[in-house]
Amino acid sequence: MRLIRIVALGITLAVGGNSPRLRAEITPEDIRQLQTRFQQAEESEERLRARIQKLEATVAELRSQIGDVRSVAASAGKDAVTQEQLRKVLDQLKELDRRRQEDNEKVLQQIKRLADLPAPPPPSFEDPKPRGRKPAGDPGPGGGTGSVAGGGTGGAAPRSEPKGEPKAEPAKPLLPADYEFYDHVVRDGQSLGQIINEYNKGYGLKVRLKHVLEANPKLRPERLAPGQKVRIPVVK
Repeated sequence: MRLIRIVALGITLAVGGNSPRLRAEITPEDIRQLQTRFQQAEESEERLRARIQKLEATVAELRSQIGDVRSVAASAGKDAVTQEQLRKVLDQLKELDRRRQEDNEKVLQQIKRLADLPAPPPPSFEDPKPRGRKPAGDPGPGGGTGSVAGGGTGGAAPRSEPKGEPKAEPAKPLLPADYEFYDHVVRDGQSLGQIINEYNKGYGLKVRLKHVLEANPKLRPERLAPGQKVRIPVVK
C-alpha cells in the first residue's frame, strides 16, 4: 500500500503543473472513478500480500516437515522413507513457490497499472481575483466608519469616562483600512483553518486566523456553510 501511495504521489507531482485546459477536461466523475480504482487496487494488493504470507508460511511448514522426515530417515534407515514420498513433498514445494511468484507478478502489474493512471487533480475552485481596495468608508470590524481620530463631524457631545475606572483602549486593527482581499466561497466540509492554509500555500500569503476574523466581523468559524462567502485578506 505504501508503494502505491508513493507512486500516486509522484504522479500527482508530475501532473500538478499541467495547463488549466487539462484540468478542465477531467470531470468530477473521472475523479470519483480514479479514487474507486485506487481503492480497489489497494484492497487487491492487501489480499495478494496476505495470500503471499500464507503461502510463505506453508512453505516454511513443509520445509520443516522435510527436515523431520529426513531426521526420521537418518535414524530409521534408508527404507523408512521412499524416494516417491520425498518427490511428492518436493513437488508440493515447487508448486507453492510457483504460486508465490505468480502473486508477486500480479502485485507488480497492479503497481504498473497504477503508475499509468492519470493522477486526480487538486480540488478545483474558481481562482479568486483581488477585489480592489476596501473603500475607506466601509464599516470596519468594530462597526465604525473609519473617521479620523481627533476630529468629529458634529452630533452628540463625547461622553466623559466615569472617574475611577480605567479607560479601555480599543484593539489596534491588524489590517489597514484599504487592504486587498479575496472572496472565497466555502466548499462542503471545509474548515476555516483549511481555507487559510489553502490561500497561504497557493498564493504565498501569511494570513492568520485573527486577520480573517477582523476582515469578517460577523463570521462564526464553527458554523461555516457551503456557499458562504469569506473574505481572505492579502497579508504578505
